[in-house]
Amino acid sequence: MADQVQLHAEPRTDLGKNASGRLRGRGRVPAILYGYQVEPTTVHVDALELYHALHTEAGSNALIRLELDGDTHLTVARDHQRHPVKGDSLHVDFLAVDRDSQIAVDIPVHLVGEEDAADDGGVLNQILYTVPILVKPLDVPNYFDLSVEGLEIGDVLRVEQLADQLPEGAEFDIDTERTVVTINAPISEEELEALEEGVDAGADDEEPEVVGESDGEPADDAGSGDADDED
Repeated sequence: MADQVQLHAEPRTDLGKNASGRLRGRGRVPAILYGYQVEPTTVHVDALELYHALHTEAGSNALIRLELDGDTHLTVARDHQRHPVKGDSLHVDFLAVDRDSQIAVDIPVHLVGEEDAADDGGVLNQILYTVPILVKPLDVPNYFDLSVEGLEIGDVLRVEQLADQLPEGAEFDIDTERTVVTINAPISEEELEALEEGVDAGADDEEPEVVGESDGEPADDAGSGDADDED
């Protein structure tokens, strides 16, 4: 089940882009707390503590016991914005949740027995890496295990085959017929080359359409440039 971690937040009164930049310069991350039984409140948290909170086995699904002004709120991180290059946290939302009500979360799918899959030369293809479910916060699983041991070319594993790992009362938030894993037949070098040659040949056969010409005669360009003369 999802890990619970403590995280201390401080209220944020100085708002705006410049204020956010100053906070980040001090190793703080601007954030907002909202949701169950709490008014939307701007806060900030320690960047390193936030990093550790979101890097337990539960990952982004960790339950965060956010302490603010003497109160503790059970929260999950949402809309975590990071620097596109450095990866530093820029902003995060903390959604306060009711422990007795379901929330929507994406659960990672871990494949088991990959070394013993596709002994017939098939290629293992994982389609879904996470599966969305509706579940009470305290029951959120860290991940689903899916065994691919002994699978052969043509075999397919679907979401429904994870049902025995659903916590009591939880449900999938996705069609259970959706494919998670397939074992595909390998493509030989000859087949790949033929496929590529076919694509190239198709591109060469296409003749570009010349706009404004018909039967070899240039199109009448009378009136061209009128639009440029208009204000």
